Amino acid sequence: MKRQKRDRLSRAQTRGYQAGLEGKSRETCPYSSTDFREHWIGGWREAKTYLQGEHLL
Repeated sequence: MKRQKRDRLSRAQTRGYQAGLEGKSRETCPYSSTDFREHWIGGWREAKTYLQGEHLL
């Protein structure tokens, strides 16, 4: 069971990362559950950080 939950949380983070790369707003997070929302936003932040670093090159 723990692996399944981790996989779902990982998927939420991946989807947040993709949303960040696509330029979507943080408010577009589809999750209401705190755990999933935190992972989605974490992925979204990673993507934004990546994009900011890319513009510095």
